[in-house]
Amino acid sequence: LNTWIAASLLDLFDGMAARRLNQCSKFGVLLDILADNILRTLIWIAAIIESLKQDDERLIPKVVCWTALICLEWITMVCSQCNQANSESGHWKDFQRGRKAPFWIEAVFKNNFRSPFGTIAIFGLFIAPFGSYFWAADRLSKTTWPWKVLLESEYAALLLIRCAYVGRLLCVVVECWLCLEYIRGLIHHDTLQRRQKRS
Repeated sequence: LNTWIAASLLDLFDGMAARRLNQCSKFGVLLDILADNILRTLIWIAAIIESLKQDDERLIPKVVCWTALICLEWITMVCSQCNQANSESGHWKDFQRGRKAPFWIEAVFKNNFRSPFGTIAIFGLFIAPFGSYFWAADRLSKTTWPWKVLLESEYAALLLIRCAYVGRLLCVVVECWLCLEYIRGLIHHDTLQRRQKRS
């Protein structure tokens, strides 16, 4: 828990400092995304390990779902970074390139995720794995301050985790769209190359 909190805070302050000091680079963005993905992957894996210790009839759907989320996060990272590397854009979030994105995608990305939908998505992206681990490990009663105050009630904890899953589901929609856009771009590029070879 403390490692997760420390890593998340360091990631937050690192991003803020880089922007404030104008020290942003493509390599730095890639390292930031890699660190985020590694952190979330480790938490999902910890949740899977804790779930495997329990005799739960819903174990297989949980493990499959969490494993699919891990894979989707990494596939999205590869697609968005490849797309960004092949574009003239300065950042992977500059996804539009002449195409109008669906309103829910724009709502999530608005103001660099500083919108209601963006906040819900980012909350879900980071809290869903943490909440899943917490719940799977059955640590609610063993929590130390300040989490004990927040998660005193099992109902409050479950509500927080469910809200995180709403945000994570929103992320799934965005991730699938980003991956499909990258695949569409590849198909379009290949089609253009075939036409040029025929000419």
